[in-house]
Amino acid sequence: MAPAQWKFDASDWWLEEHGLIMEKPTFPLPAGKYLVTGDRDVATVLTVHPKDKDGNQRWELADGATLCDVTHLGCRSARYTPAKAANACSPANAPTKGFPVNPGAAMPAVNGCHKQDYTVLIVVGLPVTH
Repeated sequence: MAPAQWKFDASDWWLEEHGLIMEKPTFPLPAGKYLVTGDRDVATVLTVHPKDKDGNQRWELADGATLCDVTHLGCRSARYTPAKAANACSPANAPTKGFPVNPGAAMPAVNGCHKQDYTVLIVVGLPVTH
């Protein structure tokens, strides 16, 4: 149990760019409109559409913005899941060098794990609901 009261999941864990284990994000993002930024020059609206009949969810940025425009380049994270045996994928296998991860660089591979890299969108506003 983490000090913030979330429980570590050994079969699906996350590491952030400084090499710290982080709380697992909630997926999927609910349908709606979000004001997002990369904390640089661009802030725009991200529209997350409802799931289609196949369960896929389309995302759309307004004003011609790109994902790079609204991604905080310094913030990196990765999701690690077992490649084979569940007990082979452990944060104890994570390298101790290479942190913090450079902006735009991939998170490190961890022996025994599949890895999916993520970058961070900063949500700075939500629509008013009545």
